[in-house]
Amino acid sequence: MFASALAKQCKVNLVAASLGRWQSKGHLGDLLKAMRGDFERARKDAPSILFIDEIDSFGSREGFTHDHKDYSVQVVNALLECLDGLDGRDGVVVVGATNNIDRIDPAIIRAGRLDRHVEIPLPSAPDRIAILTQLTDHSIAVSDLVKLVPATQGMTGADLAKAVRDARRIARREKRGLSLGDLQSGLPEVVSISGDFRRSIAIHEAGHTVVGTELGYGTYMGTEIANFARLDSKHQRGGAAFFDIPQVARRNQQFYLNCIAVMMAGMAAERLIYGDTSDGAGAGESSDLAVATRIATMMEARLGMGISFLHSQAETDSELEKLRHSDLDLKCRVEGVLADQFERATTILEDNKSLLLELSEELDAAGRLSPDRVYEIRTGLIKAKPQRRRAN
Repeated sequence: MFASALAKQCKVNLVAASLGRWQSKGHLGDLLKAMRGDFERARKDAPSILFIDEIDSFGSREGFTHDHKDYSVQVVNALLECLDGLDGRDGVVVVGATNNIDRIDPAIIRAGRLDRHVEIPLPSAPDRIAILTQLTDHSIAVSDLVKLVPATQGMTGADLAKAVRDARRIARREKRGLSLGDLQSGLPEVVSISGDFRRSIAIHEAGHTVVGTELGYGTYMGTEIANFARLDSKHQRGGAAFFDIPQVARRNQQFYLNCIAVMMAGMAAERLIYGDTSDGAGAGESSDLAVATRIATMMEARLGMGISFLHSQAETDSELEKLRHSDLDLKCRVEGVLADQFERATTILEDNKSLLLELSEELDAAGRLSPDRVYEIRTGLIKAKPQRRRAN
């Protein structure tokens, strides 16, 4: 969809391709012929965009260990030749799409080839409404489509397109026009986040907010909690506190410890107010515990910020987990770092309990906090705090 829109906006021709399409032509010689043929067609149709979908399917030559290694290497090398444009590539822009950029051979994305990288996030609520409006040919009012925002949270453009196709199928079967109900029937059921569950999320996110702002963890951007949850989503985020962290900065041991303390602060806030913690902090690879454990392990095993200067090549979560299981001393040190930062976060929250409660009440009621509002609440509490008088 992006490549098609880009070609239309630029008023150029589009040539769509993929390794799968090229492989379907036959053996290696046929594949290479089809690949070079599409590049040649793009040159003849220039100005044009040659779009290669799922470009990570080429893989990386460094990781080829299978029986067909030579075959895969030749395919990657042929693509590199085409990208270099030895026969000329004037007027042809090559665009690749992937969900796994780490799996792409570094030579493909180096300078001079596919060197400009644009991350396309999941569509926001306004984006989803705009996509649905277009897919339904403006046949349903925007004011009605807004009702679908909770049910479409986390959906991609492809997911939304499928939902519209399913809805049209229902309408055709009943020989009538498309309706909002048709769309709703194919979307996941949503429930309201309310009551004690909503308050617990507010407490959790207020904990991140208090500790993050107290430690000066980047630039605080705001906090919000969701009003609805999809029943089909295992790891849907109930809320989040947002901090803008500079990508280029000196990151010492204290920086990473602060990061872990902020990650542990949600659990610490729940423990402080409720006496226990919920399961939300450990749900998924981007959860608080997952991130904190990843950082603590990296500090101890890769960054030279533990008791050892030894460097490990382990980088992914699975590699780091294997490293912890194979080195029980490392595992104990990581657990120690997490426990220390949990206690540190708890101490900060105990010292700012009134602020924690005020912020959580505001979150519960309004669903969001702005930096200005947090500053306003903190300032009001400081002014209201009784001052101790000194005796002369």
